[in-house]
Amino acid sequence: MRTFAIVAVVEGTAPDLFEWLAFHRAVGVRHFVIYDNGLDSEAAALLKAHEAIGVTTLPCPTRIDRAPKFAAYEHFLASRARLFRFAAFLDLDAFLMPAPGRPIDRWLARIPAHAGAVMVNRRIFDTATPEGPPGGLLLRRFPRGLTESAENRVVTAIYRQGAISSIRDTNLVELVQGERLMSDFSPAEPDPHRPDAVRGVRHGEIRLNHYPRPPSGLSAAGAHPETEPCRRTESWIGPTLDAMRHILAYMDKAAPTVAAQLRTRMSAVPELAEPVTPRAHRLWRLHNLHKPRIEAAGRYVRRTIFGTPRPW
Repeated sequence: MRTFAIVAVVEGTAPDLFEWLAFHRAVGVRHFVIYDNGLDSEAAALLKAHEAIGVTTLPCPTRIDRAPKFAAYEHFLASRARLFRFAAFLDLDAFLMPAPGRPIDRWLARIPAHAGAVMVNRRIFDTATPEGPPGGLLLRRFPRGLTESAENRVVTAIYRQGAISSIRDTNLVELVQGERLMSDFSPAEPDPHRPDAVRGVRHGEIRLNHYPRPPSGLSAAGAHPETEPCRRTESWIGPTLDAMRHILAYMDKAAPTVAAQLRTRMSAVPELAEPVTPRAHRLWRLHNLHKPRIEAAGRYVRRTIFGTPRPW
């Protein structure tokens, strides 16, 4: 069984999709389930080029009684959730941000066995006054997090397989099994005045950085002018750039047209023109291409001999 997957519904041009995927690969995420809700041809080709390195793309299901996003989440729970111990449901403006130098897999390994959901606090970023170039990294364009915002109390969750049976909201979903914990593994106490928030703010080792797109003519920071630089974000820019360079080097052979389009669109990020060393890229391919295939073969053998593992 795979350990962890990020589930997302994407549509349109998805301009930050490449960076979003590379960032999460840099922090240790290896599996993505992406639902295509009307992507343009360039974004669809980008996802197809990622298939061999852990990205599964599915058409977004249509249901009369569900919005497309929640119809996709329900489809994942019914058909794909059994493949992963844990899953998180994110949008492309949300970055699951570990503490500096601590990949997410180390944190996942420490989640207590009785946890059905681990709540992750959201940190809102000031997108009203972008500091970087328009085509540059999202992580650089909005480096300052809002310090006083009611939205910082909203949480999302990482769910264990079998902990939820249905999802109609990405925040405090009713659990079927297990307990609800915070990201530091202390008990989560819902706020009785806000159904989408919890009492207290414990950023802990894992946090969700949220880069909202402000409505036209409005300032995202208008009511909360106090901002502070985010050292945690800065610590992951280098690994993200490194992951992007390796993915581009892989695509230069596997999908050269997609690689050329990405290099043109990301021309405002000069670091991506730096070549990766052959030895480093061989190690990257070993970890991201060959190791998953060996692990998949091992899972098949274990299932054949011992049967499907139970989630609890």
